[in-house]
Amino acid sequence: MIVIKFGGTSVKDSDAIRNVSGIINNLLNRQPVVVSSALAGITDLLLDALDSAFSHNEDKLRLSCEVIEKRHTEIIDTLIKDADVINSLKELVEEEMAKLQVLLQAAKTIRTKSGTLAHAIMSIGEILSTKIIAGYLNTLGISTYWMDAREVIILEEKKGDYLPDINTIKNKSKNLFEPLFEKYQCILFPGFIGATKDGEPVTLGRNGSDYTASILGAAIDAEEIQIWSDVDGILTADPTIIPYAKPLKLMTFDEACELAYFGARVLHPAAIQPALEKGIQVSVLNSNRPDEPGTLIVAANGNDKSGRTVKSIAYKEDITLLTVESSQLLLSPKIIEEIFVVLSHHGKRVYAVSKTATKLSITIESTIDLPQILNEIGELGEVTAEGGKVIVSVVGEQMKGHPSLPWQILKLLDEHKIKFDLVTQFASQISLVFIIDENDIERTVKLLHKSFIED
Repeated sequence: MIVIKFGGTSVKDSDAIRNVSGIINNLLNRQPVVVSSALAGITDLLLDALDSAFSHNEDKLRLSCEVIEKRHTEIIDTLIKDADVINSLKELVEEEMAKLQVLLQAAKTIRTKSGTLAHAIMSIGEILSTKIIAGYLNTLGISTYWMDAREVIILEEKKGDYLPDINTIKNKSKNLFEPLFEKYQCILFPGFIGATKDGEPVTLGRNGSDYTASILGAAIDAEEIQIWSDVDGILTADPTIIPYAKPLKLMTFDEACELAYFGARVLHPAAIQPALEKGIQVSVLNSNRPDEPGTLIVAANGNDKSGRTVKSIAYKEDITLLTVESSQLLLSPKIIEEIFVVLSHHGKRVYAVSKTATKLSITIESTIDLPQILNEIGELGEVTAEGGKVIVSVVGEQMKGHPSLPWQILKLLDEHKIKFDLVTQFASQISLVFIIDENDIERTVKLLHKSFIED
């Protein structure tokens, strides 16, 4: 079996779905488990509808719902010729929109954006897109079984996060998938969504369909996991800054994890881990150019003949640098634990840390609850916050063998008067991470790409 995942841009309209269907058809001999996202932009519209319900903005709420329904019904009309299938799918759209109205009315009435409501509302996008794709595939003669992800992707809450219950998922997958492939050519699976053991709807976070694909791939011991998007693979840099950035033919899991974690937009940060643990290769491919080789992610890079020390440059914007100064840092490690407890309580991911005798610097994503965070940490020491930062990661497995490279990178930045605030790198690391001002990001990426990738 093979797991293939299509992102929202790969199923954005009728032409895109026809293209995806051709890719699926070419992989039928490998027993494809297909994971799909919602149509591009639909999750944002669902969140807009929830915000509008919460704020009682009736006009915006009505408009969001109308656009959601229209996008799906137009695709059904232009994609499918069978009248019975058209009617069946339109009834499905009506049913899901009715459910959406009930959920939005609940949010409006009790004035809450509770997790359960939000998860249930955001699930609708994936359900609609995959039901339509399954209907279309069946009209093409590709026998397809639509499977409800909430029956298989079981999650459990651990310290405020929902994490996959791998053993349960594996047992359910083993019992369900093998018998289905005796009757069907393809299993279609909505990404991004799951449920607790009690049946409460849960989502895996934005762009979580990658994670769904990786979890499933690990659970069924897939031959390969393919992530299809609208780019030719993982690139040497952000193409909006470097238009001529090239796809990398081969990457290690560690390199891909670093890039995903620090802002590369092709992969969900958590998507690699389940595949890594099982040693399943991951391919990142372009659904608009299916003949392109894309990027292959493997456990080791012994076959990498590129000779590149630096593989790629990633960055994450909208970062705040927190600096805590306290004499207690010199005397007791307890204060560090207390600072991280505050950040954990607010659900903040820490990207980089630097410590001296009496100072601790931490990078987190900028957030509207920053004043509350500063107030709580301020009880532990003098705290300052600098917003408008970007965290940059220069990545390459072979950087481990070039101890002078970090110095060369920082020297280059200094020569071009690019100020960096915080730097982290160790001899065994495959990346150099540093913080700069947002207005320096384009200049920095161009400079690094030209000096360490192009040259």
